[in-house]
Amino acid sequence: MLGTLPFFAPVQFTIPIINLPIHGFGMMVALGLYLGTEMAMSKAKRDGLDPDIINRVVTWMIVGIFVGGHLGHAIFYEPHKIAADPLYLFKVWDGLSSFGGFIVTAFLCWLFFRKENNRVKRENKTRHEEGKALLLPVRASHYGDCVIYGFPMAFGLGRIGCFMAHDHPGLESTFFLAVQGVCQDHWTDINYSCHDLGLYGAIWACSMIGVVYLLDKKARFPGFYLAIIPMVYAPFRVFFDSLRTADTRYAGLTPAQYGAMILFTVGLSVLLIQRKKKAVRTMTAESDAIPYDLVATPESKETPTA
Repeated sequence: MLGTLPFFAPVQFTIPIINLPIHGFGMMVALGLYLGTEMAMSKAKRDGLDPDIINRVVTWMIVGIFVGGHLGHAIFYEPHKIAADPLYLFKVWDGLSSFGGFIVTAFLCWLFFRKENNRVKRENKTRHEEGKALLLPVRASHYGDCVIYGFPMAFGLGRIGCFMAHDHPGLESTFFLAVQGVCQDHWTDINYSCHDLGLYGAIWACSMIGVVYLLDKKARFPGFYLAIIPMVYAPFRVFFDSLRTADTRYAGLTPAQYGAMILFTVGLSVLLIQRKKKAVRTMTAESDAIPYDLVATPESKETPTA
């Protein structure tokens, strides 16, 4: 049973002289975070928002990805390890769950944007007294849209890293994208081929990069991407998890499949609530407020293109 794609060992190389090992997974995650941030910042600028706020929220997001990812993995996939050693909860390097990361990262982003909005409120009191232009409020739906706009880039490159490590093997298959030698019970045996779910996730996410880029040619309502991306991702994730081999299941479904259902519901709720609101790009172009301090007057602010 041979897949079309040949086996390759998990990607790793060593930096000469200092003998520092570099894993392909870590390299791609770092590259994904960088390019995803750049993509999100470019959208913030197009929408007339402050790209530096996106730049600063990334630190909080990294904490959410790794801390939340590990907590989700430990609680839903390895509860027996917590029972045996409660300190396992703090071993953030030992196992990650994407949905655990999603949940904690979303919460931390909301906290950060709320903190920034309170800062803007305080600054605006002083600016009003001094007769200066007021700063635009920091809304989670505005900046959250920018963050998730960069998600396909970050997630896609991260999933390429997973594919480079073969750490999400699936069921045995003769599908043309199945990979030889990655099967959980037949590692390196090229007589067996299995789905590589890291590859499938990468294909989905990288395909979405172009989709969101084209969609953003037009001004969209606040929360548009917070609605659309979860709604599109959820059914794919339910399907991908059906291809897993041995995995923790509750009533026949994986934790991620339950998470995907919740994600779809959240996205649909955002769509129904926000769909009739004025586009952020239009709102900032019409507002007398400014996105950040470096702009001295409302007249000097660049009008975002629609």
